[in-house]
Amino acid sequence: MIEKRKLRILNATNRVISQVGIAGTTMRKIADEAGLSTGALYHHYKSKEEILYDAMDRSLSVSTRMAEETKQGKYSRTEAIEQIERDLKKRFNKTDENRIQFYLAQEAMLGNEDISLKFKEKYQSWIGHVEDLLQRIYETEPTRHNKALASLLIGSIDGIVMQMLLGANTVDMDEIGEVYHQLLVKGIPALLEQWSE
Repeated sequence: MIEKRKLRILNATNRVISQVGIAGTTMRKIADEAGLSTGALYHHYKSKEEILYDAMDRSLSVSTRMAEETKQGKYSRTEAIEQIERDLKKRFNKTDENRIQFYLAQEAMLGNEDISLKFKEKYQSWIGHVEDLLQRIYETEPTRHNKALASLLIGSIDGIVMQMLLGANTVDMDEIGEVYHQLLVKGIPALLEQWSE
């Protein structure tokens, strides 16, 4: 029941953000859109930022799902690379969720300690999942560079997303996809092979 209600709140949050933007989103508007009282909303979340964090986390935690599915043997290397590419395209098109991520990052940098702590934990989790995913896809042993590579891959995606949100990216998205494909097919295996020597 609690999870159903939280999902209802998160879906309502996404609709409100689509209508009025992040700055115009309030607890009252979220509650109204979800068909709840503000008291019921505060029962589940103590702030707008907490709701936004959950909305972002639910949408952008693809690496967690991929790592788990790869661990279960769901993908061959080729299938995993194809899935990563599909998920990457979806990520670039999640405008509202991407805006939420950078809004919350700003809040964290401006001193919101709760959000800052959640971001630290989330990025550590994302990096760990990507590191694990790389080791499983490419069937390699851990090296001292794997975590740095995982961090770099996540940072490059965040950077492209920020450029897109700012309207500053002049590179065709298909071209970025092709470069990322080559990185996954040729670049990363070459690096991992070099590091294992």
